[in-house]
Amino acid sequence: MTNPQGFRVIDGDGHVMEPDHIWTEYIDPAFRDRAPRRAKADGQGWAQMLVDGQPMYRNYPDELVAEFQRRTLESYGEYAARGFDAASQVKSLDDQGIDMSFLYPSLGLGTVAIDGMDPKLAAAISRSYNRWLADFCSYAPDRLKPVALLSLHDVGLAVRELRYAVETLGMRSVMLRPNMVNGRSVGHPDTAPFWAEAAALGVSVSFHEGCHTMLPAAGADRFTTHFAMHSACHPMEQMMAFIALVDGGVMERHPELRFGFMEAGCGWVPYLLWRMDDLEYRNWKFQIPGVKHTPTEYFRRQCWVTAEGCEPYLDKLATDIGTDRLLFASDYPHPDHEFGEELEDVLKSGLSDDVKRAILWDNPAAFYGVV
Repeated sequence: MTNPQGFRVIDGDGHVMEPDHIWTEYIDPAFRDRAPRRAKADGQGWAQMLVDGQPMYRNYPDELVAEFQRRTLESYGEYAARGFDAASQVKSLDDQGIDMSFLYPSLGLGTVAIDGMDPKLAAAISRSYNRWLADFCSYAPDRLKPVALLSLHDVGLAVRELRYAVETLGMRSVMLRPNMVNGRSVGHPDTAPFWAEAAALGVSVSFHEGCHTMLPAAGADRFTTHFAMHSACHPMEQMMAFIALVDGGVMERHPELRFGFMEAGCGWVPYLLWRMDDLEYRNWKFQIPGVKHTPTEYFRRQCWVTAEGCEPYLDKLATDIGTDRLLFASDYPHPDHEFGEELEDVLKSGLSDDVKRAILWDNPAAFYGVV
């Protein structure tokens, strides 16, 4: 469990690969017939799923699924052979030199990402995933850390699931999609009760995008290839989530909330903060009188963002973004990264040891409340 340079490491954005059975075994019986299930049983982990009988992914051709499968087996075959179970998850941490990992969904990123879906079904799917994830992480609770999946299709149900995740399952971190859901952004006035409860419970809140899903997403209105859709949705939806939180006054009302922006790199941050501060807030802040600070001040006070060690400008931008705002993320076991390359990229980067130490441990510990 050591890496070549001896740093302690918290993975701020690792993933599970959910076994198919969890959606029906962990869901409330009333929703079992409508639970997520495979469109066809072909053994491919990233294959199409159905939710309430409808496809979960759009613009999702078989050749893309096959390539995802090939890359997954090539990079993570040893762990895939074990069904990506909890024991293999811990072994993957040992093999990479990671001490602790905060775990996000893979298939679950799409199961509640359907615009207009029955809010009660979305809440039931969230609960089934969260119940399973709590069991999964109980295998090694000091190393596997659960991040609860929540849906804002119905704000009242989201508040109920938030309380259940924290008070019953003992989770301290939650995730939302950054997208519009049922016509509402994450900063919409209707979401105010959710943010108040999240602040009261002291959880960290992450935003994590996922491509091809059935929510409105940047690029999905004009592109059909994974190349183009994936290029657009991850950074652009994170940017719009941040804008929505500032514009909606969420950060002003709840300065104690901690927000994480996952799996989009960090290069978008300086540009967006410059534009919002110098062009937009300076000229048009009269439209948002409840927003008392610049976007940069909000970001530096209560936001964190995952950085990829291979970002060519990382050493130049780290100080601009804030070296205490950057998080390490492995993205294990997703097919757009090879096993262990994310940590290797950080370790071999030109960042100073102090900055590496902050990214790999201090910052994710601060964001997630690790003591």
